[in-house]
Amino acid sequence: MAAQTEFIKGSVVKKYIKERKLRSTAEAAADIEKRFNKVIGQVIVEAGKIARKVKKKTIMPEHVAEAFAKHVGKEDLGWEEILAQVLQESPADLGKISKGIRDHMEQNKK
Repeated sequence: MAAQTEFIKGSVVKKYIKERKLRSTAEAAADIEKRFNKVIGQVIVEAGKIARKVKKKTIMPEHVAEAFAKHVGKEDLGWEEILAQVLQESPADLGKISKGIRDHMEQNKK
């Protein structure tokens, strides 16, 4: 396993905590540093996979958003944003999505 990249440093974390007029143990600052560095690395790797999937070598904001949602948490999207995401899918996947929607509507008829 490769060594974890240091995107943020513990000293920056401690400084930020101190600016908020709080204190932290060295272990807490180190834990924050370790966890955030791990997440940053995961998001970058995932965004790169997403970019390559659409035959791009440049990570775009939409790739970051998707990767961030996968590794950190989902963001509620409006229907227009959901539609834009769905329309990026392949024709085969669009057919599966359409079938899933029809099945859902059929099962939830009143």
